[in-house]
Amino acid sequence: FSWEYDEELAPEQRKWTGFETSYKTRYINFSFNNNQAPSEILIYGYKVEDIDLTPPPRKEHKFSDLSKFVGMNGFINDADDIARACTYIREYHPWTWTCDPDGYDTTIRLNPSNAGQWNFDEYYERLHSHGIDVAPTLSTHSRRGPKDHTADSCDPANYISYASMLFQYVARYGGNKNIDPDLIKVAEGQEKKIGLGYLTAVEPLNEPDGTWLGRDPYFTPFEMAAFLSICYDGHEGKFKNVGVKQADPNFIMSMSGGAGLHLGRLKAMQFWCDYNRKDKKLPFDVINAHRYCGKRINLKTGKTKNVDVNIADRGDQSQMAYVGISPDEGDIVGAFSTIMDWRDRYYPDMEIWLTEFGWDTNQSYDTSTSAHAYGEYTGRQVQGMWLVREYLLLSSIGVERAAMYMSRDCGPEETAVGKYGSSGLVRFPIEINPRNVIQGNKKDSFYYVYTTKEILHDTRFVCEVESPNPKVRVFKYETKEGKARYAVWCPFSNSTKVKRFKLNVGEGEFILAELAFEKYNGKRSDLKNKDGNVTFCASEMPVFIIEK
Repeated sequence: FSWEYDEELAPEQRKWTGFETSYKTRYINFSFNNNQAPSEILIYGYKVEDIDLTPPPRKEHKFSDLSKFVGMNGFINDADDIARACTYIREYHPWTWTCDPDGYDTTIRLNPSNAGQWNFDEYYERLHSHGIDVAPTLSTHSRRGPKDHTADSCDPANYISYASMLFQYVARYGGNKNIDPDLIKVAEGQEKKIGLGYLTAVEPLNEPDGTWLGRDPYFTPFEMAAFLSICYDGHEGKFKNVGVKQADPNFIMSMSGGAGLHLGRLKAMQFWCDYNRKDKKLPFDVINAHRYCGKRINLKTGKTKNVDVNIADRGDQSQMAYVGISPDEGDIVGAFSTIMDWRDRYYPDMEIWLTEFGWDTNQSYDTSTSAHAYGEYTGRQVQGMWLVREYLLLSSIGVERAAMYMSRDCGPEETAVGKYGSSGLVRFPIEINPRNVIQGNKKDSFYYVYTTKEILHDTRFVCEVESPNPKVRVFKYETKEGKARYAVWCPFSNSTKVKRFKLNVGEGEFILAELAFEKYNGKRSDLKNKDGNVTFCASEMPVFIIEK
């Protein structure tokens, strides 16, 4: 990271300019002012020596059980019965709701919170008692420190306030009770608490790689690595009593959820760590990303292209339209292939989470992530069955946690035009009362996700079963007791059905569980086992076959 300055070039419109250099180097660092980056760069060089770039062999990544797999993005004021649709909640709130940033002297205020009303102690304790694992996403941080906006944003010390807050947060809600009480810094009138055991994981920031909010909240990969390094372990202990691991070595820290699946950012963060951390390791336990399956339509040519709508639907889109597509058509499995290959070679024990995916139920074509009605299915049913199909697909490749976006709509479904305004499991309006039961506002997707959670949470993915019909996919899961469970669906969006699909299940008694509105465990019926086979209707709406 000792870059040598070489040459400065003034930008010229539509004209090539350049210079010659005699450096022998493996890396070149270009810097640009504001929006003056050239459209095209050509580099001519010659190999002067061989470098072994052979990657290490892939190692097997062991699949986890699915006890914390079915998740959603949620909030402290979600009703209890909404939260119970999942076993994992990615809970949003700004980090300044919990503290007044002040370097090493950052103090926390959680009961009530720094925002003046929320009781985080009660919230986390309540969900913990329900068996729901909450991973807070403490968001909205500038890449510059709160005091000195001239600070070096690639210096971990610049993020001392945030890392101090994390230490206090994890010391309070993690499982380590052996912390010196004198290290706990709470605001006046707040009670010191240590090792409550309500939380096991945390995520610093949300989508810091998003380019649409301007430069100040955007983190380059090097800035991100510096930020995460002090958040993780105080930059290998250089800064004492800050960061997650110095409060609880067993606590999980995810990387900040990326706006898309970008292996290049991971490689660039690794590059920073190679030169700035003695252990040369990425400072987090989880690779974390977002992806929304959609299709871009060129309104002039009619040509279509599958895209991640979260990052594609930006800038001038006057000639483009977008729609949501199923996770099968969007190839959510293939989207993870390069990152999983890299993880298996360099960090085989590191988990991968997908912490945002989903579809809107507003049917307007101005809603770029809309799950549009088709055939016999309403838009709400399409949203629900696509969510379930994505959970199933992600479970088959070993993604440890998947959080749909999000618990509730932002406004009335009919008028929530635009991205994510109607992507909830529950419709608007919603009375803000954590114990309020809002039965009437739940969408089909709420019951579909709840049913999926109930069926999968005590299982582990086993394999994809060879289907006797190419129009049908079959995934097999198994409980700790060895009982089989199957997920079956047609991976299309054209009303495909196989009315008498025959599945070989061997001996035993089995139940058919169909996803259904206002059914928490699905619509259940006994199946007749004839010579080791059960017969039922397979369609684009997933069904589950459960061994008694």
